[in-house]
Amino acid sequence: MTLKKKPVGVDRIIEKEEDMISQLPDCLLCEILLNLPTKDMIKASLLCRRWRDLWQSVLGLDLEFNSSTDFDKYGFFNRFIDVKRDVCLQRIKLRYHILNTRYKDNTYNETTIDTAIKQKIQHLDVGYVDPKRRKDVRLTLIKIPPTIYTSCERLVSLKLYRATLPTPPQSVSLPCLKFMDLKQIWFVDSLLMDMLISVCPALETLTVDLLYGVKVSSPSLLNRHYIERIIMNDLISIVKLYFVGLITSVENYLHLLTVISRVREITISSDILTVHRKFSKSESLPQFHKLSFLSVKAINNFGFWEHLLVFLEKCPNLKSLVMDFKSYHYGLNFFDVPQCVLSSLEFVEVRAKDMADMKKIGSYFMANSTALKKFTLRLDQIEEEHYVILNELFALPRQSMECEVVVRCRAFGTCKPFSLFTCANGFS
Repeated sequence: MTLKKKPVGVDRIIEKEEDMISQLPDCLLCEILLNLPTKDMIKASLLCRRWRDLWQSVLGLDLEFNSSTDFDKYGFFNRFIDVKRDVCLQRIKLRYHILNTRYKDNTYNETTIDTAIKQKIQHLDVGYVDPKRRKDVRLTLIKIPPTIYTSCERLVSLKLYRATLPTPPQSVSLPCLKFMDLKQIWFVDSLLMDMLISVCPALETLTVDLLYGVKVSSPSLLNRHYIERIIMNDLISIVKLYFVGLITSVENYLHLLTVISRVREITISSDILTVHRKFSKSESLPQFHKLSFLSVKAINNFGFWEHLLVFLEKCPNLKSLVMDFKSYHYGLNFFDVPQCVLSSLEFVEVRAKDMADMKKIGSYFMANSTALKKFTLRLDQIEEEHYVILNELFALPRQSMECEVVVRCRAFGTCKPFSLFTCANGFS
């Protein structure tokens, strides 16, 4: 048997490719490690001698605590902070897994958060993880210490999940905060959200989902309620908004209009469109000239389509539209066509459980949008009887010659046009 020799230099090439990561400077390697959970970062340090102590130069932590008695990790956290005492850390992410809500001593949790805040960090991400997904949020809240208001001069991004915010001192300033993500937050004062946003002059992206407040109605009675009013009249810098889960009434919607008219991207729940529709009947509403991206979540109300068209009339430069249907109702009005659909809309994405009447929605946009580049349909499931409808969707006439149609199913992936009956499952 004759053995073929490897071409000259192949071993050197392979060795060189395998060693490319070792050629990176320490500063870049530390940046890569910064994006890993701390436990994986330490495991990576075992790969070679050079990496053995490199993790200690990383300016950040990403830790998960399984309980308030996870003393090994608390000890590691304290030792790491002591080493970095004179260094400004970039990023700290802390997750607390709830295993037993009867264990009420959260002293260690609060201490670690307070310690993290005092490191003058730029990015803070703190939250509780509840494997049992308890509906009563009060059982699964992490307390944020008051230092969040006084020791965050360098903070650029703040992300809190399942947390409670304390009463602030008289003087509060978050001058560098650009990104704020608040989900399932309990405020001790229902006006605290107003104050928090007003002290963030550099805020660019605001994500809000399920906020709770405590309103004192008598000395002995505390009532839980959703926070419904957010005043943001002075946020000139904000460019992105994410509002889902807020109960928005006609009375407080005026406080959102000024900000909506300034942003480039917004994610809202469909009930806000309902409020907008009510306003449009009696008020002269502003145009949203800067808005280029609109995402509508939790669509399940019958009048959504008409309400959406009214809102789109105020978005002359909209380029991307995402619609997330929880349920679908037939009999929509497909006759009115807003100006943005005719001239500026480039990307449309529809998310739904099944086909329902999605062919009509696709036909509406493809027949009217001269600038449309991509129509995407994301489905939870596709039944065999829908295959013919899918092929018809791919074959629909289009105003835009550049328009691409993409259908994706959670179970199978991307649908191939005109090959549904030749593939085993029709998807790849």
